[in-house]
Amino acid sequence: MKACIIQPPYSMDVSHSDEYFAFKMQMLDACDESIDIIVLPEYSDVPCATKGKEDTFYYHHKYINTLLDKCIETAKRCDAIVFVNALFQVGDNYRNTTYVYNRQGGLVGQYFKHHLPPLEKEVLELNYSYKEDVFKPYVLEIDGLRYGFLTCYDFYFYEDFLEIARQNVDIIIGCSLQRSDTHDAIEIMCRFLAYNTNAHVIRSSVSFAEDSEVCGASMVVSPFGKVLANMKGRFGMEVVEFDPQNKYFKPAGFGNPPAAHHEYIEYGRK
Repeated sequence: MKACIIQPPYSMDVSHSDEYFAFKMQMLDACDESIDIIVLPEYSDVPCATKGKEDTFYYHHKYINTLLDKCIETAKRCDAIVFVNALFQVGDNYRNTTYVYNRQGGLVGQYFKHHLPPLEKEVLELNYSYKEDVFKPYVLEIDGLRYGFLTCYDFYFYEDFLEIARQNVDIIIGCSLQRSDTHDAIEIMCRFLAYNTNAHVIRSSVSFAEDSEVCGASMVVSPFGKVLANMKGRFGMEVVEFDPQNKYFKPAGFGNPPAAHHEYIEYGRK
């Protein structure tokens, strides 16, 4: 399979919004039929940092229809599965949502971000009514492959990784807007996630600057913990070829038959 990760520029100055949104559209236009999976960042409908609810929802309304229409068109044209994160309206409110479009351009899934940071809960006051006391992974099966999901802040809740691993997912999609951690720290998290879940991690984020050491780091990581691509601060897109069935199995303790890491842990759980 081939996965395309898109990493657009990002700014604290909303005057760049039209330019940076157009960049995403150009990247989607640059995708072709050789690509199987396309992943865009979190808040793809809000291209720059906003100061609160009013600005955020203004840009959402300005771009959302164009964004989703382009994702649908790209899915059909490229015969690819497209993952894009944007706000989704629920009544008078909104949810942080990863939309999933199949190869025919049909909406086949929506992942609602499980862990909302203070900005989203207290400033944007996003709808959070779907939250359950116990974490339940959202898994979507498409063309025989099982997809799991994490969005930005979700990556920090390591206690959820085992529950995802138990679902035997093949690929984890991560749409992100992480703007403060270093590339090295983000890489550690993604490698840890891939190893613990025995899944390929495909992460798309935004970048402040091509020479920045924080933000960015859109990447693809294999279940072996190997980084197949890390865009660091670079703007643009990168296409990575990988085998979703190439899993990492190790002895479940010395002299025992091979097992995934999470299976080895389950053997010893008391």
